[in-house]
Amino acid sequence: MKRNLTMLIPAGIAILVGSMFISCTFLFSNTLNYSLRKQISANFGEANYGVTPKTPSDSDNAALSTVSDFRLQELKNLNGVEGVRTDVSTPMEISAKLGGEGIRHTSTIAIAAAEPSSMLPLQLTSGVWPKASGQVAIADSVAKQLNLSVGSTVSVSTAAETSMYGTSGSLAGMKVVGITHDGAGAFSYYRGACVLSESDIAAVQGVSTGFNDLYTSEVFLTIHPTAGATESQVVDHVKSVLPQGFAVQSKQTLQDQQIKQLSSGGTNVITTFVLVFGILAMFVASLVIGNTFQVMVAQRRRTLALLRTIGAKKGQLYRSVVLESLILGFAGSVIGVACAMGLMAILAVAGTTLGNVSFALIPSWQVIVIPIVFALIATTAASISSARMATKVTPLEALQPIEASENKRSGKARAIFGILLLLAGLALSCLAIYRTYASTHGSHMSDTNSETLVLIAIVGVIFCFVSMLVMSRMWIPAMLKAVGVLISHIGAASTLASANIQKNHRRVAATGSALLIGVTLVSCLGIGAASAKATMGTVLDSHYSVDIQAVGQSLDASALHKVERVEGVGRAELVSSATATITSGEYKGTSIDIYGVNTGNIADVMHGMINSQDLDSGKLVLSSTSAKSDAALKKQHSLPISSGSSDSKDIPVTIGTYRGIDSMNGLYGIVSQSTFDSMELTHVSNQIWVKSNGIASTANLVDNVKNALSSYASVNVIGSIAERALWEQMVNAVLMILVALLAVAVVIALIGVTNTLSLSVIERQKESATLRAIGMTKAQLRRSLAVEAILISLGSGVSGIVAGTLFGWLGSYVVFAPFGKVAFPFDWRMACTIVIIALAAALLASIIPARRATKVSPVSALAEA
Repeated sequence: MKRNLTMLIPAGIAILVGSMFISCTFLFSNTLNYSLRKQISANFGEANYGVTPKTPSDSDNAALSTVSDFRLQELKNLNGVEGVRTDVSTPMEISAKLGGEGIRHTSTIAIAAAEPSSMLPLQLTSGVWPKASGQVAIADSVAKQLNLSVGSTVSVSTAAETSMYGTSGSLAGMKVVGITHDGAGAFSYYRGACVLSESDIAAVQGVSTGFNDLYTSEVFLTIHPTAGATESQVVDHVKSVLPQGFAVQSKQTLQDQQIKQLSSGGTNVITTFVLVFGILAMFVASLVIGNTFQVMVAQRRRTLALLRTIGAKKGQLYRSVVLESLILGFAGSVIGVACAMGLMAILAVAGTTLGNVSFALIPSWQVIVIPIVFALIATTAASISSARMATKVTPLEALQPIEASENKRSGKARAIFGILLLLAGLALSCLAIYRTYASTHGSHMSDTNSETLVLIAIVGVIFCFVSMLVMSRMWIPAMLKAVGVLISHIGAASTLASANIQKNHRRVAATGSALLIGVTLVSCLGIGAASAKATMGTVLDSHYSVDIQAVGQSLDASALHKVERVEGVGRAELVSSATATITSGEYKGTSIDIYGVNTGNIADVMHGMINSQDLDSGKLVLSSTSAKSDAALKKQHSLPISSGSSDSKDIPVTIGTYRGIDSMNGLYGIVSQSTFDSMELTHVSNQIWVKSNGIASTANLVDNVKNALSSYASVNVIGSIAERALWEQMVNAVLMILVALLAVAVVIALIGVTNTLSLSVIERQKESATLRAIGMTKAQLRRSLAVEAILISLGSGVSGIVAGTLFGWLGSYVVFAPFGKVAFPFDWRMACTIVIIALAAALLASIIPARRATKVSPVSALAEA
């Protein structure tokens, strides 16, 4: 091993990177588990117990529970109960006068103050918590938007439309006494929360009877038993005070339950999923290791023969080679684990976050043991064939310059096995495509069938891919030979490179396969993600007809003009809205939201078609989503509708092709503005419907619209674009993680290219010296190695792009076909990036071997050979 240290270094690096990857997988899983627990229990604050409904069936009754039902004072008086906080919150609007800008408004959420303040799920960045009526602690996002600070004066209000009690309330002259920060993400949807005193949070909702009459279904407790008592005894006392249908559970238990629901058994699913890529990286590393040991054994044939001659047994030589691999695997994996823990520690100290995940160094036995075990298994398995090769030749044969050759019978068996795998993979893939097409064009497909088809497609892809790897010794050299014929006319260096590639099919195939695995998976995931975003974007357009809805009575034409000037807004339209009641028939007493639109412009701001003739003829156009969920609604020709101040009117009804609108009620419909006015509806308010131009970032568009309307009171900005942004963000985050993980496999594969060229140079010292002696220059020799690396890298890279694209299209079709029309994009930017990276990496990989090849003079090289 000391003599061959330069040959072992690339293999050692491959082991280091692979084991570091697996260790990082478990560290990331531990971090994810830690972050999930923090997010799930973000609303606890410093509480360690929670009071929640016993069963899902109790949740309906719990929704009507009030603060008084929990007898908070009795809970506070129990020995061992150090803190009690009930979960009471309300959406509200904060208004502030900003110098010459006039009054500006923003919507947020408020929670009730608690004692002790450590029970609150927020941190105080400045000031103090509200202690009395007339005081408020505002979220840092609100302070930034309205340019407020401790000591500022604001007004807070809740509209009847957003209040749980159907009442409105407002408080003027509220003093800002603190600024809060939502570090745990308990109120991430609102970008933080404000805190009001108990009396103020009741008053702002218009509940005159006080805090005890507010709805709540969850209570948080800090339980620390006094001397001589246990936690279970304190919990039993708490249970005796609670209303029927509620249970007391520890924070840990609630976390475990929620994580189990989220990932069907904790984060094990995520760990397993990511670990697959770690094993893949180690498999790619084993290909590099196998190449290294094969050439090392071939180089030591004379040494091994001499050892056999002086009495060494086959078993001793076999164990010697295997022991070398074990030492190499152990050393590389230990360094890899140390690097992984160091990397995670750096990320934790730097406060790095990925979405809502905060990195933290949380070691476990899996972080250390499993990467080392995997490395030992991979290196041992990779060296076995080389060890067997070392024992199969006699001393006399080994003393002769014999080239290792593959048994023809094993080559035929490999070809037959590969062809059978390919046929099986193609059959399963075609079956998945056929069944998916049949189910989406006729017969109903259950969730179970959908999952089965996805599984069939995955197995089919795996079979096809494994067959490519099994037969790589045949098709990769053949493909490179065909390309070599084309470039061999360029010059002597290209001719030499093409000839050298054909000398050792096994090594070239192993190196090409290592790169093929990484590129195929990167391409497959990239195409899958592009298809997912394109397909689901179309689905969301058809499911949600309006991107953004700004809701508020104060909205008018001037507000519309402000929104139209917002960056990212394609079209905007002012829409009238009101809530009416169906007065008779099957739907008697049902509330329905009516929207009055301009028939000439409404199609410009909606996804999905609305027949203008239906609107002009006075019909109420219901959404296809409502009709799909209620078959009886399709049979209705008219609905008797009244707003309460006028007699009931029969309005003709038809079903439109538009889908969802974010509405207070499950039943809603659209009429022309003239029909809307003739219905004499009361409590009419305005909305501004916005369609994105598709260019600006969806994540910022909602905030831009909010800022444009901040001078209008009681405006709420909602809409489907937030869901679209969330979907795209999720796809991008997953893709970023997976591509980053798979990049490890590509790096290892490129290490393999360097190793292959290095070993090839060592083997061809005599040949290189001869070429130099007959006139080949150092530049030509360097160029031949560069062309050899480029052929291997680009050949495998392009093959991986083609295979990954086909696999990605197949997976996208099977997964997304039930949702709608599937997009089959080809990401040219990704493909070009992969090719450029492969080209650059190939040139870099050839530098060290080329220096080694040109460093030795022809005379000394020939003498050494």
